[in-house]
Amino acid sequence: MTADYKQREQGRKRAQKLRESRKASGIITFPLPLEKMEVEKLDEICQFFSHPNPPCGHAEGLQMLIHRVHSEISGIREKLGNCQYCGECLPEGCGKLREGGLFKGDARCWHTLNRVRIHDITQRAG
Repeated sequence: MTADYKQREQGRKRAQKLRESRKASGIITFPLPLEKMEVEKLDEICQFFSHPNPPCGHAEGLQMLIHRVHSEISGIREKLGNCQYCGECLPEGCGKLREGGLFKGDARCWHTLNRVRIHDITQRAG
């Protein structure tokens, strides 16, 4: 048994223990392909929200964004209100009545008007 083999075996066991620990804690790791522009934006986000400290890492920045956006969902739902056409709560609307939306494609449907472009959620959908 060479020293190199022994080191690799110890590293393999440490990695396995780490994977088991993460699995037991409910931590899920997944690869995330990002374009260069997205990485640059993520770097800017990490730097912006970490001042005056050094920028946080990409994983921490993504976790922070998830928590931040999730905390805003209830306010967004409140601002969106109900669809004036089908009367259902937005953003689900008639999409919860039938897959793809009951009225999607109709000119008055919120999904037709707002899902085809990025919209300002602070404005009431018409």
